[in-house]
Amino acid sequence: MYDRFLAGLAIVLVGVLLNPVYGAAAHASEAQERRCLIIVIDGLRPDYVTPELAPNLYALGERGVFAEVHSAVYPTYTRPNSASVSTGSFPRTHGLIHNHMWDPVMGDDSFSTGPASNLREYDEATGGELLTTVTLAEMLDESGVTFFATGTGGSGTTLMHNRLGTGKGVWQGRGVFIPSEGEEEAVAALGELPDDPRGPEGTDWAFDAYLHHALSDDPPAVTLMWINEPDSTGHSYGVGAPETLEAVASSDRNIGRIVEAHEEHGLTDKVNIFVSSDHGFSTSMGGLNVSRTLEEAGLNDDGLRIVRNMVWIEEGGDARLAEIAEALQRDEHVGNVYTRPARPGSSEGAAPGTLSTEVIEWNHPRSADLIASPAWTDEENEFGYPGTTTFGGTATHGSDSPFDLQVKLIADGPDIKNGVRSEVPTSNVDLAPTVLHLYGVDASGRMDGRVLHELLEGGPDVEEIPVHEHLHRAAVSYADGFRYEAEMDVLRVGQVFYTRGARTRRNME
Repeated sequence: MYDRFLAGLAIVLVGVLLNPVYGAAAHASEAQERRCLIIVIDGLRPDYVTPELAPNLYALGERGVFAEVHSAVYPTYTRPNSASVSTGSFPRTHGLIHNHMWDPVMGDDSFSTGPASNLREYDEATGGELLTTVTLAEMLDESGVTFFATGTGGSGTTLMHNRLGTGKGVWQGRGVFIPSEGEEEAVAALGELPDDPRGPEGTDWAFDAYLHHALSDDPPAVTLMWINEPDSTGHSYGVGAPETLEAVASSDRNIGRIVEAHEEHGLTDKVNIFVSSDHGFSTSMGGLNVSRTLEEAGLNDDGLRIVRNMVWIEEGGDARLAEIAEALQRDEHVGNVYTRPARPGSSEGAAPGTLSTEVIEWNHPRSADLIASPAWTDEENEFGYPGTTTFGGTATHGSDSPFDLQVKLIADGPDIKNGVRSEVPTSNVDLAPTVLHLYGVDASGRMDGRVLHELLEGGPDVEEIPVHEHLHRAAVSYADGFRYEAEMDVLRVGQVFYTRGARTRRNME
């Protein structure tokens, strides 16, 4: 019986090792035969993915998989999510905590994480610790699998995907090329760089860059492409505005171009395509201003660093933190207030009535002592799209509202199941571990995300995946009868937590 057991085990092990998807390792030459394309469409709300607005993307999901319960990471800005896609980890691990940051190694002033030049300066100032964890590009390179990054929008966004220039390097529409000789090849192949890298011209250029490499004699195995539209247009014209929907259509037409090119060149059965977004979008109503709220509460800013909706406390400790939190809790323009943990690993924040930054996977050594999310509603705007926040501008993102947190994942390809709509929670941190898995590379222990087995051929049915619901809650009542409550809905699959949306309540008892 024991001999039969060993023989059976040997057969199973051989099958696993030979399977290109579920094997423990893959030779580089074999890996190059299987390709993956990750497309992040910046600011793509899930309700933009319809047969009318995005027919090519919708058809892709119809053939393959719609992951309906997909989450961005908080805060729902581009650079934290860009880093999460690149590293398969939350901000608490990768350290790119916001679109704007403060770190004493960079001096007294805050800095934008948008330009590649700022990120290179930060990387140098931190001794190569721009990201405090490993990236998808680096792990693929360790296994001999080639990687290519391209895109439009902020140059820093694409830089984070392949800052070391491994594999085929970086072609970025704003002029970031790693190695620098790539620009000469790009201009020869595609013409001059786009005059407007953030708009439709830039979108076309990035897709052209992918197709140039994909159809070459030596294509990259994995490409990560970041498309700026409809984010830029959405900020200017609003959620669901005609100009914004045309930007959605522009990105969708280019996805159609890729599908057609794959079919024409026999790549349909070789390339796995994953499409998602870095965040949703909300109509801006204005009103949130942390500095003003503290000033109106009679709290001076001595010994504080206030950057956007974040506060670092250099003087005053927990007592000062509690005063600041109370002032923000009393401001109707503020939603949930998150503070550093009261205890290591605790969901309770250090200030009364606040949730911990552990709840939002944001507790990194670089993180502020407090981050305040704007208040939000589900009211519709003039174009009939729900979701508002008290951030400023025409329309924006960054909040813990479900309209900013909840996005969609669409996947199709030879290793993807067909015709599946999944309600199992997924996140931007799951993309890198899943792609690595397809090349036989185990990311466990090095990335926070999980492999999306339920979406892959041969994986379990989506109905078989246990999903656990958690409600984190904090509340405080003050002497004058004012009561503040903060909640966050979280889903869990295995050891990965997915934030879905926050709620705030205020009342006088």
